[in-house]
Amino acid sequence: MSKSSEPPQPARRVPRHAPSTISAIALAIAATVVAGPGATTARAGEPQAPATGQRVLGEDEAVKATVPRQLERTFLVCPVDRPRHYVDDFGAPRWVGGFHRHQGIDVFAPRGTPIRAPFDGRVETSANWMGGIQLYIYGKKAFVFNAHLERVGKTGRVKAGDIVGYVGNSGDARGGSTHDHFEWHPGGGVAVDSFRLLNQACRGDPAIAEPPLRPSRV
Repeated sequence: MSKSSEPPQPARRVPRHAPSTISAIALAIAATVVAGPGATTARAGEPQAPATGQRVLGEDEAVKATVPRQLERTFLVCPVDRPRHYVDDFGAPRWVGGFHRHQGIDVFAPRGTPIRAPFDGRVETSANWMGGIQLYIYGKKAFVFNAHLERVGKTGRVKAGDIVGYVGNSGDARGGSTHDHFEWHPGGGVAVDSFRLLNQACRGDPAIAEPPLRPSRV
């Protein structure tokens, strides 16, 4: 009795894209092997994770990493010696001579405390009824203004740290607490709040953020 023969099966056709698919799979397997266990493939547009052992810098850290250390400090020296204290009173309301906003920071210290040039520059002095004995220190990128001094120190060309004056309460601060009215004018323009820069310059001698015994009027 002869075996029954099954109908012949049609030959399978291999899709034209099969070779490329196989190649892609092979490449993916090879990439995984090279990258090692735990490696993932980032999708287009997604941030890639750092390699093991690396740390992603924050925005502030990334900026600092690109700035030379010597350029980070604007005031190389704290402008008023210890003991001293100050708060961020920039922009506080003032009424002497008509309503206006405080354009500096009052650094309170005992009478006669040295006031120093915060950077290299040139010192010029002036005086009027409001600021009393005053001085300007002109640097390459900015100038600072100091008021209510008891007396002036070195003038003309100065280096950072030179004593340019002494704390007092001249002008319309007479009768009030002795202090240095300190203004910062970057680029020779309008006054800008220097609180952060003062903290940076006085970091070795931490400032005590407490209110003065008698509030300044100017």
